[in-house]
Amino acid sequence: MHPYKTPVSAFAALLVSLAVVGSTRPAQASSSFPLKLQASLQAQFNQSFCVPQCTACHETSTGGFGTLNKFGLNLKAYGMLTPVVYNDNALKTYFEAVAAAKGTGAMPNGDSDGDGVSDADELKAGDSPAIAGPRGQSLLCPDLAYGCGARIAAAPPPPVDRTALLFAGLAGLFGLTLFRRRARARRPAR
Repeated sequence: MHPYKTPVSAFAALLVSLAVVGSTRPAQASSSFPLKLQASLQAQFNQSFCVPQCTACHETSTGGFGTLNKFGLNLKAYGMLTPVVYNDNALKTYFEAVAAAKGTGAMPNGDSDGDGVSDADELKAGDSPAIAGPRGQSLLCPDLAYGCGARIAAAPPPPVDRTALLFAGLAGLFGLTLFRRRARARRPAR
């Protein structure tokens, strides 16, 4: 057996492990969603709208997988959102489904935040359909504060991708097992 085979195999397994960890990225919402939501709002209500922030459907301004708010969850429940595609007729289909569900108790008035004002009325007024009451007013397109009171902060660290860690661990374990088997095979028999 060639003396460099075992270290090269272990090195290759380590490189594969690092490649698995380095190649995965956290799921993110599409940057085109806000523009498509704006177009859907304009088509639905026949009036002009600002470009909504990611917080129209997400809990955070960065969006991403697992951060949908109440309104985003309702859109998803009616099949309007997927991780990759935003249905251009999302709001129209959503409001048609809400109208069809009236009286069934599935979603009375299409009121995601449960404040007694329908999602349609809140969206038309520029309010957030995910934040109840006066706190949600004018939050579909919130003004961002700049100036003396504002500060720049570092971005939060990206979330841990557990699947990548699992595969990296498995690849590392596979490499270690291969390394140990070859080391045992090189030992002289007793």
